[in-house]
Amino acid sequence: MKRTLLSALVSAALLAGSGAAYAQEAATRAARAADWTTWGYGHERPNWNRGETTLTKANIAKLKLLWSSQLSTKPTDIVLSTLTAPLVVQNAATPGGPKDLVILLGADDTLFAVDANSGRVVWQKTFVNTLKPLREANWLCPNSPNATPTIDKQKGIVYFITSDGKLRAASLSDGAEKMAPTDMVAPFARAWSLNLIDDVVYTTSARGCGNIVDKNSATAAAATDTPRPGSPPPDPSNIAAMDVRDPAHPVLTRFFTSGGRASGPWGRGGVARTHRGVITQTADGQVDPASGNFGSSVLLLAPHVARLVDSFTASNWRYQNTHDLDLGSGSVMTFPFAKRDLAASIGKEGVLYLLDTANLGGSDHATPLYQSPQLGNDAAIGTEPGQGMWGALATYESPAGKRYLYIPMWGPPSTKAPPFKFTNGAIPHGSIMAFQLSEEGGKITLIPQWTSPDMIVPDSPTVANGIVFAMQTGEQTLQRELAKAGQPAPPVGPGAGAQFRATPVSNLVLYAFDAETGKQLYSSKKIIKGWTHFSEPVVALGKVFIVTHDGQLHAFGLRSTRK
Repeated sequence: MKRTLLSALVSAALLAGSGAAYAQEAATRAARAADWTTWGYGHERPNWNRGETTLTKANIAKLKLLWSSQLSTKPTDIVLSTLTAPLVVQNAATPGGPKDLVILLGADDTLFAVDANSGRVVWQKTFVNTLKPLREANWLCPNSPNATPTIDKQKGIVYFITSDGKLRAASLSDGAEKMAPTDMVAPFARAWSLNLIDDVVYTTSARGCGNIVDKNSATAAAATDTPRPGSPPPDPSNIAAMDVRDPAHPVLTRFFTSGGRASGPWGRGGVARTHRGVITQTADGQVDPASGNFGSSVLLLAPHVARLVDSFTASNWRYQNTHDLDLGSGSVMTFPFAKRDLAASIGKEGVLYLLDTANLGGSDHATPLYQSPQLGNDAAIGTEPGQGMWGALATYESPAGKRYLYIPMWGPPSTKAPPFKFTNGAIPHGSIMAFQLSEEGGKITLIPQWTSPDMIVPDSPTVANGIVFAMQTGEQTLQRELAKAGQPAPPVGPGAGAQFRATPVSNLVLYAFDAETGKQLYSSKKIIKGWTHFSEPVVALGKVFIVTHDGQLHAFGLRSTRK
């Protein structure tokens, strides 16, 4: 009881003071370092590196593949994300002196530190999981780690979650553990990108993949939507927060978005910061706050996820549920605009919501500050083969003070979408859509700016120095092989279809576009033969880092002219 009360008091104090801290942070945004130490670059998940200056519009056409490093994690059909999205730390202290490091977590629980300038592995550590999964792995629940780590550069620590569900802390110097492994999510759960805010590590967990241990009987069960009588409960969808201020006594708190698998917050960005706490968005599920069910919603939680502060649920949430058009495929992002702290939210339906984090959805929790027309997915296709927005948004503010948003859209644009100022040809398979924000008389709107060339399964774009970087992933989005006339019916089930799901339809292509006009500045074309899943191009220290399913880390940059 004492610890619970203390946690509540600390959360209340942090919430009360977070507005001033957020304002101070916002005032110093322009002085950000060139590192990329968490998914989406910063706590708000902007996917915009404000400290990058080496790559410019004038030289980006000279971008080259500098090196590719084959890491030891072996790819499998079951695990689509062999490596997490890369993180980049400048001048990390190592036994060999300061080094620029790329940090990644492999699907075999191996943490890698790679020299950002040479591609050589500086150190790697494998953390053995002695637990046995209670269900056979499949590509939906691969029994592997999934969350992109996060870095505390000041303390020289990388936080990450291994497949046993434990939060670990390793030294950037050599991988030595700096905290006892501590249970944070269920073993073999699908957790999503970590965020470190005020010495609290956050993650989200969804899909009900984890194994739950009944401490009274010392037995375990795989999570299911409807547990058998007498069996342990399912692995419920939740947001978890671990206070690591005292590494010897970390404190865990959770907020459950439902009592089961439904309503899972599975956007790859996890949570984003606001001046009131943290914010995330959820997948299909019933909306009944009194029963603890928060489906198809944007949720704002107090620090430490101590309580629900505010929420937004679109008025057509029943329609979204019926057609599997939930927000789970996307990740919420926050940013300042017009003296407001805004949150941008979009999912499979292809409708963008802008929310004022001071009051997410008005008195009815269903009225956004701005709602776009439908931008994609006229066919109302849910998970398979996938249309609408999948991935994460990016934002950018130009030197002239113009604020832009960038959306990765699967499939063709909606017939209801407004015309764009600049286009790059037909976009039947997918594209990046760019909008400029406008405010007049207190009313905020989006002005369509440009669309990219056609891209096969575009993923989360990123921005640096006025350039938008985006990837065509080339991955297969069908979840099962379609039957062919005169051929035996293909096997069914996630396990049987893994090889098909892991067979790409194209190769990865890295693009660079002018952030304001959409003019194509660079394309890697067929330099990379592989493909990627649930990742992003990370731009830092004058390079662009990407990972591919075959377990390779690639670095693009400018070749040195020095002799």
